[in-house]
Amino acid sequence: MPSSVDELLDHCRDDEIYNDERQRVCSTLIGIDHLSAEVRAEALVHRGTVLLAKGRADLAMSDFEAAIVLNPRDPVAYAYRGEVHKASGQLEKARAEYDTAISLDRGSADLFVNRGEIHRQLGARDKARADFEAALKIEPDHYVARNSLKALSKSKK
Repeated sequence: MPSSVDELLDHCRDDEIYNDERQRVCSTLIGIDHLSAEVRAEALVHRGTVLLAKGRADLAMSDFEAAIVLNPRDPVAYAYRGEVHKASGQLEKARAEYDTAISLDRGSADLFVNRGEIHRQLGARDKARADFEAALKIEPDHYVARNSLKALSKSKK
């Protein structure tokens, strides 16, 4: 087990580490009261992603919500809440979470791609297209954005 806070944070961030170990390390960080709210919020998001991978969407959502309380300016926590909503078929809620995430970080191509996919699933083709195009303006070689835009064009024919 890492000993310093920096080592703990590195392990908590490292998605190559076995999930149980990563969850344990993130939980340790969350419990250190003297750490900044931002660091504890980041640890909550990382632990939430581990829980989500384990199929524990309910616990993951609790971590994402707690992260937002600690750091309401973190777009990643909103995006993961959106993923939980999307997985449960709550597409309007998922879209709203991505709207918030994008309002906090307009420079993330992935956020636009993910919201574009939700728009596509909702049947809002023009909004989906706009999001995929926005992603490509940010990251012109974004593979998923490019393929999603092509698929959207093909399905219209």
